[in-house]
Amino acid sequence: MSEYKINDDWVLKRISNKSNSFNQWINDLTQTIQKSLEKTKPEVAQEFKEAQKELPDMVQMEEKIKQAQKKIEGLGSLGGYISNIASNIQSKISQQIKDSFSNIPEFVGSEIDIDFITGKRKSLSSALYDVAKERGINSEGILYLIKSLPDMESFLYSTSAGKFYRDHTEHQLRVAVLGDFLLEQDLGAGNFLNHIADLTELDKNFIKDKLWWVMGLLHDIGYPLQKMTKSINYALLNQILKCYPSLNLDVVPFEITLSTQDKNQMKYLEILEYGLSKEAKELIHIGAGVNFKEIPIPKIETFTSSSNGHSEFLYESPIELDHGIIGALSILKSLGSPSEILENKDEFDGYIKAAQAIALHNFKNKLPEYIFDNNPLAFLLVLIDEMQEWGRPVPLQIRDSYFTTELKKITLLDEVLLTIDNVEWLMAYKKMDAKKITNFQFHYFCNAKREAFNRLEKGNEFPGTIIVLQDYEIEVQESNTKLNERKLLSDLTKQLMVEDDDKKKGKLDKKELALQTRSRKMKENEESKIQLQELVSKKPERFEKLLSEFYIRI
Repeated sequence: MSEYKINDDWVLKRISNKSNSFNQWINDLTQTIQKSLEKTKPEVAQEFKEAQKELPDMVQMEEKIKQAQKKIEGLGSLGGYISNIASNIQSKISQQIKDSFSNIPEFVGSEIDIDFITGKRKSLSSALYDVAKERGINSEGILYLIKSLPDMESFLYSTSAGKFYRDHTEHQLRVAVLGDFLLEQDLGAGNFLNHIADLTELDKNFIKDKLWWVMGLLHDIGYPLQKMTKSINYALLNQILKCYPSLNLDVVPFEITLSTQDKNQMKYLEILEYGLSKEAKELIHIGAGVNFKEIPIPKIETFTSSSNGHSEFLYESPIELDHGIIGALSILKSLGSPSEILENKDEFDGYIKAAQAIALHNFKNKLPEYIFDNNPLAFLLVLIDEMQEWGRPVPLQIRDSYFTTELKKITLLDEVLLTIDNVEWLMAYKKMDAKKITNFQFHYFCNAKREAFNRLEKGNEFPGTIIVLQDYEIEVQESNTKLNERKLLSDLTKQLMVEDDDKKKGKLDKKELALQTRSRKMKENEESKIQLQELVSKKPERFEKLLSEFYIRI
């Protein structure tokens, strides 16, 4: 049975193993040096060209280092000493390499990231930008947005209105990597990628190497714009009102949306809506805000001072921007003008289909496009998007104002188990502290997931899929160290009391008592050592109790 443990370590490993970043970087570097030598020192250029063949594969070297580190860990204190020395050496070498690059004219002003070029990824959010470039996403505007997402998310985390904001930066990379893995699998009816290629009439290599990565990495890039109006109106404006309770204030709600003055906007939307169902087109119009001829101008609201301060400002925008539509339009605009896209429709057909899938993925209605046979790309994106629950932080907002000044994050789920043979996904919620702190309600979560997955229909080409949700109670029992200590102390006390009575009664002379005491202490020392070793080696026992199990079938 093929079972996979899907978590962030698994994601990072797949990125590193599939990454061409280091090889490409080395090729660019060696070509630059080669050209420089050919101009200045032709006699050395040929030697340098031969030496390039000896360059090591740094990604594979890192894997070998990890294997060696595991062996070193088994050496106890000596292993720790060796690890510290190796770490210091590695740090010094990395700094020397970075310093050396700073002296090369061709690299002055460039951002040299040693961890990146050696294939090492510090985090998923730092890898998102690099992976996007690797996969051919070269629009400057989209790349800048990807690079800015962590900062924009920090703002949304701290100003989320009433409801916590979920991570979408690292989430996008997880979705992309998981979908890429699924495309490689045989789900019981042949290769999954081949089915999608046949249904979409797109080249399977293009889907695997380019199109899916565009969908996975960019499907939530519109989230900051969708949330910005509510975040600013709720958090920032209410904080101002709270800070100045003695003043009469006029407040004009903040509103940001897609421009109604952009004549090309409707042309892009027409491209996006082409071939979609009537229901989908209506939802796209609402999500783009074009059901309004112009932006509704919010009315001024006056807040009069009082002894209790200002009342809370609650503003509901009539515009319901959808982040899927924003992301889809961003992709279409990166391809060119509407006329350029239509003139090269065959060339851009795959990207238009990808943009449509992104536009559709956030709708909660049951659409014809959510049937696998009708739109396999939209089906796949919704499936993986809903499946990606592990590692997504739940922010614990510690508020002393409307603007969160301190933020702590915890995760409810660290991994998902995927069994390929019968296409079963298992999410087991076992983190007791996280569930308690967040007041996790398993039945509410199950109902929400059921509604989300019930949008999808497998059709004739996609195999039946089972999603299993489990809620556990975990009890950790410490070792009986204290009980054993009390028992030993009690036994020793009783022994001393007997000896004391014996001495008082004169049953033992002093010489015999000394010999027995010495013999007993030697024996007790040996027994104590054995007991101590047993107590130290005994780990706390972990008991898992399955409280509830919930099945969802597609």
